[in-house]
Amino acid sequence: MATINFKRIAKQFGTPLYIYEAERIKENLSKIINSAAYPKSKIYFAAMCNNQPEVLKIIKDQGVGIQINSEHELYLAKNAGFISSDISFTSTGISKELMKKLIEESIEINLDSVEEVEKFCALINNKSFGIRVKIDKKIKINSNEATNFFSDSNVGIQEKDFIKIKNLSKKTGNKITGVHGYLASNLIDTKPFFEFGNFLVYIASEFPDLEYVNFSGGFGVKFSEKEKDFDFEKVLQYYSSLLHKLSKTFKREIILKIEPGRTIMADVGSLIVRITNIKNLNPEKSEISVDAGFAELARPKIYNAYHKIENLEKTGTKRKVYDIRGNTALQNDFLGQNRTLEEVREGDYLLINKVGAYGIVMASGFPGKELPKQILINKDNIDIL
Repeated sequence: MATINFKRIAKQFGTPLYIYEAERIKENLSKIINSAAYPKSKIYFAAMCNNQPEVLKIIKDQGVGIQINSEHELYLAKNAGFISSDISFTSTGISKELMKKLIEESIEINLDSVEEVEKFCALINNKSFGIRVKIDKKIKINSNEATNFFSDSNVGIQEKDFIKIKNLSKKTGNKITGVHGYLASNLIDTKPFFEFGNFLVYIASEFPDLEYVNFSGGFGVKFSEKEKDFDFEKVLQYYSSLLHKLSKTFKREIILKIEPGRTIMADVGSLIVRITNIKNLNPEKSEISVDAGFAELARPKIYNAYHKIENLEKTGTKRKVYDIRGNTALQNDFLGQNRTLEEVREGDYLLINKVGAYGIVMASGFPGKELPKQILINKDNIDIL
């Protein structure tokens, strides 16, 4: 892959600027596809991590499906060329109007509650649907590692309610054909995924009309050198072994589904910002102000997430410790703290890495700012998004 001249691009398009690399999307998807050794696997891109139309078109052209969470994402998916059979919908609190639309468009849907199952069965007969199950609290997760983990969550249908939803579906001729579960977000440790896989397959075995088990996503991405790489292949191999056994139990092939998002998009995107002020705190440390903050990249403030930050001015000068402050009046708006960089000057550009997932989709523009510009680099072409 050709080296990108980030500094030149920043001068051409201005900052703050999100940059995505099309070839890296293809590379990351290819690795995941090749790791999914189970013969009846289906990969759905989790659009919530980055739903930019040109990104979705690239994803679609790689032959995978898409997981959506809203009516707007349904529109974006259809507009990108995804057909109904390649779209899966999972969310919470689905309205009657949206559910009716999903049914009419033959979108696969995973229902989150008994009440949603009641709503579905009141709208249609002789159809199929999946359920999202409440995750067993016995699965141990390091909450300091996960960025979207809530141990007391009520998301999903509890096992005690399975008889009720089975009776509801049977009365209306509907079938529960899928089981979906979501563990947590950005987990590096593989052990919880094994425990989660065992739990989900145990649950799935209770539904005689089962066609698929959807293990969703949450696969971790290494953001700093202190972290280890996530063993994606090991987890998928384990899921495959579970589905082989489940298929033997049902005497038919059960489909294995996953919904990666961050693992496809995180390292695809970078954010360039420009230094607008330097405040000297003491001889050892200074504070950099830049033309972006949590309104452009929310993860550092919301999750205390780490993103590597580089000075694009390779001056070879001495290195200093800096805090990188966002340009809002909020006292705790930092994109990074205690970072050692080559000595910076006002006007220099900084590059923030691995922001392709949950970057622009979480940008708010607060307070009163325009959203960052975005470009897509596709070989020798640069497209403005």
